[in-house]
Amino acid sequence: MKPGIDHHLMAIAGTLGTKIIPAIPDGHYAQGDARMTAALVFLMAQEADRAADTLIRENAALRALFSRAAPQVTGDLAARLSEAAASADSDYRLSTLESGNAKLKTVLIDLHAAIETVDADWARALDAEIWELLHKGATDRMLFIPPP
Repeated sequence: MKPGIDHHLMAIAGTLGTKIIPAIPDGHYAQGDARMTAALVFLMAQEADRAADTLIRENAALRALFSRAAPQVTGDLAARLSEAAASADSDYRLSTLESGNAKLKTVLIDLHAAIETVDADWARALDAEIWELLHKGATDRMLFIPPP
């Protein structure tokens, strides 16, 4: 198995923590910079490992939500929901997945704004589902810093 980008980033963080930082005199400003850089590289490694998976799953969840919501609304929004629900990820490069996710999120914002003005059980259920999806997206992107 060849090491992935996450392994390379972890190696950089490890080198900073075990070789570079100890070589910098205590109390020197550069030591703080090196510690911050090591922490950021460690967090980047986490995101590099999971970013595509997170976006693919979130895009699929958004499309499924739009598919269920389209029959409930009317007009241009219904057409946009149907179009977004029928879309697919064209490739799995992060830049492409992020671009597709941004387009889907724009539709989500419009859907959310529209249903928040509707006093009906289906709208309240859809609103709760949207909040759940947003919460999951935030949780899935949470970064973890190990204890010292």
